[in-house]
Amino acid sequence: MRTTILWVLALTAVAIAAAVGSGWLPLSKAKADTAPASNGRSTDAPPQMQALLATPQARDYRQRQQFQRDAQRFFRDTRNLGPVVRNQRAQMLERKIDAYENAGELSAGETMLLRVGLIQATVADPAEQATQVAALAQRYRADAARRNAQWQEQQQRDPRFRDYKQRERDVAAEVMAMQRIPGGLSRDEYLRQRLQAERERAYR
Repeated sequence: MRTTILWVLALTAVAIAAAVGSGWLPLSKAKADTAPASNGRSTDAPPQMQALLATPQARDYRQRQQFQRDAQRFFRDTRNLGPVVRNQRAQMLERKIDAYENAGELSAGETMLLRVGLIQATVADPAEQATQVAALAQRYRADAARRNAQWQEQQQRDPRFRDYKQRERDVAAEVMAMQRIPGGLSRDEYLRQRLQAERERAYR
């Protein structure tokens, strides 16, 4: 059990590290909660600004900001919530996470962090927490493998990719056979530069 718990903690740390770069810190107090909410429409704004704030893009942005505030507030206050209210808010948050993830508006790191947080907030038993987090990790690994396989298949059908792979083999053989590397570069660095030039040529 000790190994399992340590693995879960390590997995959570990886998810947090991935999400921090995108501005997600649901386990900390959000500065956004201290500012009054705004619907983005000010009667003092010029007509052009009001028209801009009324666009679907602006509306989606405000909804995304509200989602982030809701998530941050939930993780901040979860210990003070009763079980019924906590589960209701967790379910609402999970539906929004599903929607944003399906729309491609949340990264794997963000969704992993949020879903691990929901498990920790709603599952009291540490062993069950570990089980659910392990299942979640397996799901994301399977999704990543499936997407990678789809990408590889798509690449194999691309004539530019096939051309590059052939040039990659030719250039590698040429560089490995060279007695002297130009520019005082190491063989590895020269090969890297040559392959980069071939990639740029193939996908121009």
